[in-house]
Amino acid sequence: MIWLNEACEILRTVPATATPDFIKKRMPATSNADLAFLLYQVVDMAVGKLSWEALGCSLRIAFEIHHRDQRARQIEMLWSGPPPAGYLPARRIDQALYDLIASAKKEILLVTFAAVKVERLAIALLKAAGRGVKIRLILEFSETSEGQLSFDALKAFPPALVNVAEVYFWPVEKRERNQAGRPGKLHAKLAVVDEVVLLSSANLTDDAFSRNFEVGVSLTDEDVQAWVQSHLNGLIRNSTLKRAQHR
Repeated sequence: MIWLNEACEILRTVPATATPDFIKKRMPATSNADLAFLLYQVVDMAVGKLSWEALGCSLRIAFEIHHRDQRARQIEMLWSGPPPAGYLPARRIDQALYDLIASAKKEILLVTFAAVKVERLAIALLKAAGRGVKIRLILEFSETSEGQLSFDALKAFPPALVNVAEVYFWPVEKRERNQAGRPGKLHAKLAVVDEVVLLSSANLTDDAFSRNFEVGVSLTDEDVQAWVQSHLNGLIRNSTLKRAQHR
């Protein structure tokens, strides 16, 4: 922010004996009255505690840290199906996922209800595993959903991938049932790739990636990533999610 940089430079160069009123009168003009008021409060609070030069340096460092933190927290809207209105720039959900997997360095976690015709995805995951990336899959099975899913999600992935991945499922005895007696579904659709979380309405299917009307969001935020990992790891620890044997 140009205004803050100018304010910090003034604080750095004014005489050490300058009064708060002297400082305030020399602050650069701004149309943001709230911002100016807050800076004046900081100037008053610094009297007897910091030199004007130290205050200027502290404000500049604080702003740079805040700006770096903001850049590290990114939100990107994603889609599949009909193009966004007015051709707004937005990546497809599948392409965002492939890009993340291609650059993965530590871990890939995928959660989905359904998976069908995902040959390209399977190839990308195998390549990542070959680079030493840990692969975890949390999937729905037709047996544990009691027929609400007709095709096991795991069957979409080749044995070569299943053999190197950790696969988890939600046991039916851990699920609540509705009034009709049907168990709840493992219906979440998300991916966690290193520090990025991708949430969407899309299953891992050819229809979802190519034809369905789907919307998603990519979140680059260490706090969000840590929360998601902690939640899922907790479900694994208390056996709400169980490791699947090779099927």
